[in-house]
Amino acid sequence: MIFTLRQLQEKCREQNTPLLIAFVDLNKAFDTVSREGLYIALKKIGCPPKLLKLVKSLHDDTKAFVAKTPGELQTLLEKFAYACSLFSMSINATKTVILAQGYTYQPSILLEGEPLKVVDKFCYLGSTVSNNLSVDGEIDIRIGKAATTFGRLRTRVWNNKHLTAKTKMIVYQTCILSILLYGAETWTSYAKQERRLNTFHMRCLRSILNITWKDRVTNERVLGIAQLPSIVALLKQKHLRLLGHIHRMNSARLPRQTLLGQIAFAKRNVGRPMLRFRDCAKRDMVAFNIDRNSWEDLASNRNEWRKTIFTGCGTHDSTWFEDLAQKRAKRHNREGAPPPMNPQYACPKCGRMCRSRIDLFSHERRCRINNTDTD
Repeated sequence: MIFTLRQLQEKCREQNTPLLIAFVDLNKAFDTVSREGLYIALKKIGCPPKLLKLVKSLHDDTKAFVAKTPGELQTLLEKFAYACSLFSMSINATKTVILAQGYTYQPSILLEGEPLKVVDKFCYLGSTVSNNLSVDGEIDIRIGKAATTFGRLRTRVWNNKHLTAKTKMIVYQTCILSILLYGAETWTSYAKQERRLNTFHMRCLRSILNITWKDRVTNERVLGIAQLPSIVALLKQKHLRLLGHIHRMNSARLPRQTLLGQIAFAKRNVGRPMLRFRDCAKRDMVAFNIDRNSWEDLASNRNEWRKTIFTGCGTHDSTWFEDLAQKRAKRHNREGAPPPMNPQYACPKCGRMCRSRIDLFSHERRCRINNTDTD
């Protein structure tokens, strides 16, 4: 559902369609009735499986209603509130909020005569969605939660001399990476955001392995000791695994419909659109050496698709390490070579050539002082 919601936001932004999302919270849904008893009673009286599944979903998580206009959303909420009253349930107006995307004004939605709060972002099923579709806030939260958990395990795990490095890496993948990359397969991430995640990843690995900057150990060596891929490769792997999973879905499933569909009677702006999930998927395929013209045939076979992605993960990191090594070599050559001199900035008194005008100005002042002392 997180992916479906993010895709719906992308489609509306791309095709200039306003979007209103109501995150509805039921009032005391867990306390008013016994959930297990309710499910058993409904099953005994012959409740259809589809209706029973709907009742379970009402008790499990926050509901989200979407509409294009305030009037449509108002009608949806009123009908849902009436349906809840038939089951002796009610909507919590305090926790129910509205997220407005593409609106220049603040829409007014009422529930039982009281206006609902309009927010810029909301935590839906553990993942933060915003009205500008940026994942910066979500990444900040993910890094914060992962850093908190990492700090709590420092004494018992990371600094424990009785645990091997392999055991620590298993704990790190289970407790830290699972928090850091929760819902990451649905992100539309830029390279700058991926570098932030990778920086946190490398900092954690260096802390676990007790490697400091004084040791002058490269990231390639750190990942080799930890036997883990980079966070960028893991993120791309998640993107492509989700893409293959959606490709194998039935055409009636919501994730597939939102990914492949378009909004009716809507037009895009002229020019290149902002980054979309499908753009990230194409970029990841190139990084993993997957043919973008024949990936659908490969993704139809789940085992072959996962094997290809696993191989591409290593290919991506190998290419990344080669690029880093080339940049490192260029930097060392540049630092070892003498700085270029410009004949235009030559000192008129001693003839020394300088690199820039400010360098020439400083040299002339020193040269003038030295000549005065000599005289």
